[in-house]
Amino acid sequence: MSTTRVRRRLRSGALLCWVAIAATVTSAQGGGQPGTLRVKAPARAAKSVRQPSSDSLREGPAPNLLLIIADDLGVDRVAAYDEHPQAGPTPVIDALADHGVLFRNAWSSPVCSSARAALLTGRHGYRTGVTTSLNYQTADLELGLDELTIPEALPARYQSAAIGKWHLTSVTRSGPLHPLLSGFDHHAGTIDSFGNGESPEIYYAFEKVVDGVPEAVSTYATTDTVDDALAWIGEQTRPWFCWLSFNAPHIPFHAPPDELTTLELPAIDPDEDGPLFMRAATEAMDAEIGRLLSSLPQEVLSRTTIVFVGDNGTAPKATTAPFKPSAAKGKVLEGGVNVPLIVAGHGVHAAGRESAALVHVTDLLPTFLELAGVQSLPESDGLSLVPFLSAPELPSRHPWVFTERRKPNGFGPYTEVALAVRGERYKLVYNDPPLTEGQAYRLFDLLSDPLELDDLLASPQPPGGLTDEQKVARARLERVLLNQL
Repeated sequence: MSTTRVRRRLRSGALLCWVAIAATVTSAQGGGQPGTLRVKAPARAAKSVRQPSSDSLREGPAPNLLLIIADDLGVDRVAAYDEHPQAGPTPVIDALADHGVLFRNAWSSPVCSSARAALLTGRHGYRTGVTTSLNYQTADLELGLDELTIPEALPARYQSAAIGKWHLTSVTRSGPLHPLLSGFDHHAGTIDSFGNGESPEIYYAFEKVVDGVPEAVSTYATTDTVDDALAWIGEQTRPWFCWLSFNAPHIPFHAPPDELTTLELPAIDPDEDGPLFMRAATEAMDAEIGRLLSSLPQEVLSRTTIVFVGDNGTAPKATTAPFKPSAAKGKVLEGGVNVPLIVAGHGVHAAGRESAALVHVTDLLPTFLELAGVQSLPESDGLSLVPFLSAPELPSRHPWVFTERRKPNGFGPYTEVALAVRGERYKLVYNDPPLTEGQAYRLFDLLSDPLELDDLLASPQPPGGLTDEQKVARARLERVLLNQL
């Protein structure tokens, strides 16, 4: 039997194990359909840690909350989204979509640190000061310890862990203690990001931090992250929240262990074929997610809500047509900010459905709090996604969604600003300095032009210029952007 067939048999076996568990676990939550995954910049007041009181909580059992974050993974590299002819194999993530709710129009920040800050706090970067990537060695800024985070806002009965990549602090600030100071009960993972000039071997030999103490690791990073998650989850006797953040498939491009990919990888420098090696790293992550889910006891899985999300779009060197490398990670165009977001498991009553609603990663904080029974939600830029888990066809709760990248980090002044806002159809992009002299704005019709190939404001404009509908959309979206400057 060929090596490829052996790999595929191992790979499909892990998937079948996961699907079998998903299909056989029953739930007492009621509702749903046959086949459902019943898995058995205003100033703020000082944050209040573990603030919900008993009278602000709903009655009933509290679910476990599992947030899985992929690093530099756009919708083009997840097969379930069907937006790229060569997405790559992601059968476990696809199974989550088959048994959960897939959000088609989810936005994030275009780079790692600002996306993670928004995920953790439910607030945009211009409020937190994390507006682009943080350099761990040189930055004089971190996500502020006065920011209210998901683990701090959850009820006191919850235990919490941050497993895997962090990338929200610097050596001049809280350094390796930052995850614990930000509200997590336990942390195990890389405090910095891969991809700072390291060789591919960094995935097999790196330093991680465990509750503030560094240690050398020689296990493949994606596997080590799942090992740490399983070890911590196995110790829990109370409801838990796990922030499970993979380094993969972030650069450096590398060859994962043979048993974790079905792709045939040539013996070349991975940078010579970034898209291929990125798909292999993504498949390896997918396989390890399958191992995580299939290893959880049935009674734990049945009480767990699973959220899978990409922190930002695919890296330019891993982006291929019809997507554009010039409109990938780092840009506020769709390839940089439209990310996979799938919710499955406990609390999902509309399996295998898709939502076209406008949503943002800031929505995850209020979503987790509502799932945990918190009735009085703290102020944030997000709105809970819980209604869509029963009725994905509901209209957007947001009239528009917003994203940004500003350099340098902080609260200004900025040397570079890129902002974008979209409604149901039209999207307005602002750049300072302008990408084209004298033209700071670009307008796209995402309904007819989802890849943003035709700027409606470009010169020369078509005969007659903008339609009345387009003029109204531009004026409305420009007012929104001006409020964020």
